[in-house]
Amino acid sequence: MPYSTKPMDSLSHHTRLTSPHNLLYSYYLSPNFASALKNNTPVLLFLHGYPDDAYMWAGTVPTFLNLPYPFVIVDLLGFGGTSKPGDKSIYNYKIQADAIAQLLEGEGVKGKRVIPIGHDWGSATAQRFYLYHRDRCVGLSINSLAYQIPSPAPFDLDTANANTSKRFGYPQWEYWNFFTLPSAPNLMRTNIRRFYEVMHGNYPDENNRDIWMREMFCVPNAMYEYITQTGRYETFTVDLKPYAEDEGLWKRFEERMCRDGLEGAVNYYHSLRENVMLGEERELSEAGRGRIEVPVLYIGQTGDWMSDAKAAGLVDDVEEKVVEAGHWVFYEKPEEMAGLMKDWLERRFPVKG
Repeated sequence: MPYSTKPMDSLSHHTRLTSPHNLLYSYYLSPNFASALKNNTPVLLFLHGYPDDAYMWAGTVPTFLNLPYPFVIVDLLGFGGTSKPGDKSIYNYKIQADAIAQLLEGEGVKGKRVIPIGHDWGSATAQRFYLYHRDRCVGLSINSLAYQIPSPAPFDLDTANANTSKRFGYPQWEYWNFFTLPSAPNLMRTNIRRFYEVMHGNYPDENNRDIWMREMFCVPNAMYEYITQTGRYETFTVDLKPYAEDEGLWKRFEERMCRDGLEGAVNYYHSLRENVMLGEERELSEAGRGRIEVPVLYIGQTGDWMSDAKAAGLVDDVEEKVVEAGHWVFYEKPEEMAGLMKDWLERRFPVKG
């Protein structure tokens, strides 16, 4: 099915200024949102990842419009119509979780009824929204990034890459070295088509398994060389996955990235690499607040080389699903993803007619 933003036209767009950091958030509400709250039905909270915006969920919206759950789709900090601060410390999970809680409160969402649903960095944000606001949450759905356990130890990128090289045979976080280069936002913007190809390329191995993400994200210097057309990739251009050949998807990406830039977006990587939220993570860990005590749905992808669904026994009630797709699965197979979430929601959170 061709990519279309049309389903988003059914939603109402809103903005709200949050405190204490004066961050303006952009978000979308399902039709008749306020009246739907009267039945105490669970509220779905959709959080996209990098480098997307709320429109990443467009392909799933038709499914959720036919379900009884009111929903909110947020432009995360650094993306879309939401503020894009240059201060990396503002990309702290707790700051963003608290701001999102203000959006919900402002729209009349009270009590324990929220189900955060996240992808990529949105998955990490959804997890921390639960940990910081568990009194609001009845479930959690995370996609393409498994549970990131709060740790009292500082994050060290070189150590993380060495450990994952031993475990998986490749440095899982190698791409962070590119995203945290001072020149990265400008390199991506000025070579925007190459950046698009990095995310949505198709490069099957001898077993016909797409290994493009591993080649780009988990091989030293590969992303830099591909985007700048140097070294190994001076004369090579990867084929796109079929969904990514859609001109509407490409043009919207090009326009948004060239308009908004990536200076704010890359601060997610800077914030963790520089341990700007280490104090908050230590507090969660040392206070024993890392356990997830609500039903969890985790959906991974066969072509995603950066996800691992193990959570060290800190999640008691988890269903794990796998979709044959790459990391940007909500563009590639939105109906299948929506169907898996619909099945889980209807079984675990039934709404009486």
